[in-house]
Amino acid sequence: MIFYWRYKKIFQIGLTAIIFVISIFAASFYFFGKWENSLIEENKNICAVYANKIALEIEDSDSLKKCLTDLRSGSDILKGFSDKVEESVSGLMKTYMAEVEGLEGGLYLEDINDFVGYAFPTSDPPVPVYGPPPRSYNIIRDQAIKTISSKQPIVNIHAFDPAVFPLATCPISFGDIIIGSVWVRVHIERKLPVAKLRRVVNLLTIISLVGFVTMALFTLFLSNGIKTIRKELIDVKKNPGYRLNLRGGWFGFIPASINEMLDLIEKEYDHQRKLEKELEQKEKLASLGKMIAGVAHEVKTPLSIVKMRVQMWEKVIMENREICEKIDQESFNLVINEINRLSKLLNRLVIFSRPIDEKLKPVKLNMVLEEVISLINFESKKKGIRIKSDIKNDLPQIMADANSLKQVFINVLTNSIESIEKNGEIWITTKYSIKEEFVIIDISDTGKGIPDDIRDYIFDPFFTSKESGTGLGLSISHEIVVAHHGSISFSKNNGGGTKCIILLPVNKERE
Repeated sequence: MIFYWRYKKIFQIGLTAIIFVISIFAASFYFFGKWENSLIEENKNICAVYANKIALEIEDSDSLKKCLTDLRSGSDILKGFSDKVEESVSGLMKTYMAEVEGLEGGLYLEDINDFVGYAFPTSDPPVPVYGPPPRSYNIIRDQAIKTISSKQPIVNIHAFDPAVFPLATCPISFGDIIIGSVWVRVHIERKLPVAKLRRVVNLLTIISLVGFVTMALFTLFLSNGIKTIRKELIDVKKNPGYRLNLRGGWFGFIPASINEMLDLIEKEYDHQRKLEKELEQKEKLASLGKMIAGVAHEVKTPLSIVKMRVQMWEKVIMENREICEKIDQESFNLVINEINRLSKLLNRLVIFSRPIDEKLKPVKLNMVLEEVISLINFESKKKGIRIKSDIKNDLPQIMADANSLKQVFINVLTNSIESIEKNGEIWITTKYSIKEEFVIIDISDTGKGIPDDIRDYIFDPFFTSKESGTGLGLSISHEIVVAHHGSISFSKNNGGGTKCIILLPVNKERE
């Protein structure tokens, strides 16, 4: 048993080879037998046709009819007359027998119990002296006698080692009298000798041995290739990021197809994770939005009352300094500034919970961008930052809330300005994707860029890397863009800095 498992592959190859050889031999003998039967049937028909032709020819020939009748009656048995009959019948037989290679034949006359006119124009010598060859003599005579007695043509297959031949006999009648029989045969062993069969078997043996060796080598090659791929698949199972080594030849397409499938699965998995993260983000933001709306509503009114009361106190104190000498103008300003900051934060929270006006209107992005650029131009020039724009004039309009989009562009451009220390550049380009039916806004800068460790958190509410930031700018921008059924993403700029891509769907009802 151990020996079997050790050499299992060799046993499998040997068994397969044996089955292959047996199949080859079985198929060969099957088709060889069919070919032999077909050849015999074909020659039987040929012999029958020619025997019938010759019988009709003799019956229609007055000269042959007279000669045969006289020979049969024994009216003239002279040697010269017999030679004349032999010559006439032999000439007729040769004419017909020459049409098909290997045909031989003649006449059998019942009254004289002998053969005449034996002809074999295409057969090899030696020439029999007394009609058909000795081994065939009695076979041909017996079938001719049966034909004469039955008055019907007969076609039989006869064989003696190594000869196989179909024999056709056809009666010759002059009126109601049957005088003899035409016989025609062909030796099949000349067309299908045993030597030919032996050559076929030898050839099949060689082909089978070559096939065995080829199949054994091919099986070993396939086994090694499959074993290598199996090992690499185990590595993929341990490390999903591993890919199979590409190779050429028979197995070239298998690793490539598996790698393509693994890449597709990984891509789908990443896409699924992204969708799950977006769904989680939306659920979190939805809950946060409801909470913010409630908090903003509850806090905004008390803040307004506090601010109004502090301002009233400030007026009274300023008019009557002796009321409270310890409270100065700076303290009042600090309180009012902090209250203003809280009010501003609450306003941004309200925007976060309700990012756009539900009644969208046709908007031309060119006009929105130009207004935003003019608003931030002053701030950018103070830091020596140049803003370059390439805004296409043929952009289609979109259905949007113009004020919300301004907020998005201002937030993005403000972040770009803050990320540039001095003397940098900001590029704003727009284009329209006809295939996707999206307007694409590309905002790139030469700033410090977004660190990789915080890139996944930039849209989270209240997450900020700035000391004075609220962490709501990009969160609000993201919610506004998503509310417009678009997308916003940040990536590294090729020349350093950050690239922001905003996609907004086009209004189908264009002007």
